[in-house]
Amino acid sequence: MTKVIGLTGGIATGKSTVSDYFKKIGFPIVDADKIAHEILQKKSVQKALIKQFGAEIITGKHVDRKKLGSIVFKNENALNVLNEIVQPKIRRMILKQLKHFKRNNRVVVLDAPILLEQGYQNDVDFLMVVAVDRVTEISRLKQRDSLSNVEAEERINAQMSLNDKKKLADIVIDNSGTIADTELQVLKWLENNLLVR
Repeated sequence: MTKVIGLTGGIATGKSTVSDYFKKIGFPIVDADKIAHEILQKKSVQKALIKQFGAEIITGKHVDRKKLGSIVFKNENALNVLNEIVQPKIRRMILKQLKHFKRNNRVVVLDAPILLEQGYQNDVDFLMVVAVDRVTEISRLKQRDSLSNVEAEERINAQMSLNDKKKLADIVIDNSGTIADTELQVLKWLENNLLVR
């Protein structure tokens, strides 16, 4: 029977490092962020977003995620409106991909930044949370997305707290060391849970 690993963490905690490792060892990945990007390209979705947030969120023919983020991460109601528009479509695509990969694989990874916030914990067998301390998280986010301290805090605070995620996790991966350290933690957990034998 196929096991689904739900991979999540805080923003900029290094979830991609773990996701890349899963790819490297041959596990198929259902990437919620990639799916979200695809959903944002749909004309019907763009139309609904323009109606709610204005035409300035479109640059060329694409949703400008940075502009949209600057609106929704300051305002919980705006974030809820965005989620009402896009999350049902994202969910349909995620469940479709999970079903597809479960046919021929012993392990599938659902990589989703807001896995818990959107209630996917019932769709996974194990919950893996990638974590770093708050100072490191803010520093990495500022550097990665060229944000101010205030903007970084807003984005982190818009998600469930990392401590709350860690309490629900089957395994917490500490990503404050080297990539090799992180990969070793993942491998040990997989071996202990008989997923790669």
